[in-house]
Amino acid sequence: MLKKVCLLIIVGIAAVVLAPEWSKPPSAQDDMAVYKNNSCVSCHSSDSLARASFHRYTEWFISLHKEKGVSCDKCHGGDPAAKEVRRAHAGVIKPAEALSRLHPRNLPGTCNSCHPGIVSAFVESLHYQKLKTSGMGPSCTTCHTHMATKVLYTPEETATLCAHCHDTINGIMPRRPEIPQKANEVMQSIRRANMMVLWADRLLEQGQAKRADISAEEREMKIVRALLAEAKITWHAFNLDVVRKKADEAFEMGTKVKDSLRKKLYPGQGS
Repeated sequence: MLKKVCLLIIVGIAAVVLAPEWSKPPSAQDDMAVYKNNSCVSCHSSDSLARASFHRYTEWFISLHKEKGVSCDKCHGGDPAAKEVRRAHAGVIKPAEALSRLHPRNLPGTCNSCHPGIVSAFVESLHYQKLKTSGMGPSCTTCHTHMATKVLYTPEETATLCAHCHDTINGIMPRRPEIPQKANEVMQSIRRANMMVLWADRLLEQGQAKRADISAEEREMKIVRALLAEAKITWHAFNLDVVRKKADEAFEMGTKVKDSLRKKLYPGQGS
């Protein structure tokens, strides 16, 4: 009897642990299928002895680029259909060289093929225009690092990055400590609006599940999301006042939607 009880317990635990795996759709296990004929991916994924290239591969593997089907050759060059090493690397140039697609001066053009709105805001900004000739200004990898594996999100990170140029002793730029502080505050506004959108979206999901009449709130949330998206794009133009205004407006509108939804779904419980 004791053996049977132990067996049932083990089976029960196994079912709980493996349930997420069993419930995954088949496509979740085939996320690399699109790269099956890509020699860049297949070679660097197996070349674990080459520390530097394998590190770069793993950076790509956990990036949004990989999820969106953007392989190595899209940015680095090369021929992903070639099986021979020399042919596969034809056109690959080190990022430090002026002709490389990944050289800081060429990055806006490289990134523009997928991110036109963001790149347009960046290259049209006074910040970029004043500094592009000297080469002292930021580029895409300044904030997003190699393969865009990072997105600045915390106010503290943002202020620290801005301070590298705007608030550094013996730096190449005049010290303006108010700029990093302002960037910190603007990022707080973006995060606050982001959290409110998430909150309201959760309530929308609950309203849909309850088949409540939330059509007005759904329309309002489309406007809120658009405002927040504009704020994030405008951030790349370094126009901090405009970014904060858009983010704060998104937060205020999102708060009204959230309150309206709570009144409909949970009357009498407050906000």
